[in-house]
Amino acid sequence: MTITGRDLITIDYYKPEELEWLFNLAWLLKNEPDLRKRQDMLDGFTLAMVFFNPSLRTRTSLDIGMYELGGHTITLNIGAGVWDLEVEEGIPMLGDKVEHIKDAAKVLGRYSDAIGIRSFPKMNSWAEDKKDLAIISFQKYSDVPIINLETALYHPCQALADAYTIREKFGAIKNRKVLLTWTTHPKALPMAVPNSFSLMSSKLGMDLTICRPDGWDLDDEIMARVRRNAKAAGSTVTITNDFEGAFEGQEVVYAKSWGSKNYYGRTPEELMARQPYHNWTVGKEQMARTANGKFMHCLPVRRNVVATDEVLDSESSIIYDQAENRLHTQKAVLLGMLGSPEIHAKLAERFHKVTHGPEGLGVSAK
Repeated sequence: MTITGRDLITIDYYKPEELEWLFNLAWLLKNEPDLRKRQDMLDGFTLAMVFFNPSLRTRTSLDIGMYELGGHTITLNIGAGVWDLEVEEGIPMLGDKVEHIKDAAKVLGRYSDAIGIRSFPKMNSWAEDKKDLAIISFQKYSDVPIINLETALYHPCQALADAYTIREKFGAIKNRKVLLTWTTHPKALPMAVPNSFSLMSSKLGMDLTICRPDGWDLDDEIMARVRRNAKAAGSTVTITNDFEGAFEGQEVVYAKSWGSKNYYGRTPEELMARQPYHNWTVGKEQMARTANGKFMHCLPVRRNVVATDEVLDSESSIIYDQAENRLHTQKAVLLGMLGSPEIHAKLAERFHKVTHGPEGLGVSAK
């Protein structure tokens, strides 16, 4: 099994068995004491990280992860010490952007072994934002693998950590009952996290419920892929607008707000439209309806808006496990993408020896 040299733009790029392989690798990197220390498995390798937008967990976890594997990172903040980049093709560059993304991608590809891109949507036009021009342009013009660090459409690194965390807590993941619920928020947020969590959970055969107000559906094309994933995996996808009823019997609750396509780019109208849903905050009353469910959020989180302090700080909350697992799953991606076949073979042998060869992570269901 290998993902050597392959891009990670969306979870759909990898098969379920390749995701399982990454989870096994992440398990080793997290749980084997000697492998948690600094290694030389990526000695001499460089990851260039290009940030069009701010970051805390993504930037830090990748920087530390690459260091712990023996590699090096360089971080470029577009527009702050680095030229602002033009993404449109074939236009005269007469504005304030002095370098084209085509040239930046080709140059960085000659300097580094992989490139990570973070580029949030502008939230003006869904038709434009869903093109994901920044990362697609880097993918088109770079000769090295591209890693999506969150764009308008996808956040695959977060989804990997999310799924790994569920496996870590429950063991078996097949037909696990998971709820992705929209929550109130003072801003219209991107759809990358809910898109990627939906794609990941359906691909791995979890029974997914998406709770959202009418008018806040995720993208139709992405939802079509979610349903195809679920059909192939033998799992279910349920859509509901019943905020209270959606929590019944759920084993995982993932809270995340996102903007409406119906009001995309029209923030004042959206704020008015979401007023009837101002009480869609996850509290102890909602969590009490679950089957001792675990609470998840990708962070950063607006406390007592998205979820109450009582939920976020409770024993059922696994938000910090999610955040930590960003480090381990991204290290697995970096090793899988850049590591040698010999390293992959040794780690696979090590995993089977440690876990006595069972499928999955070798952890007991709780």
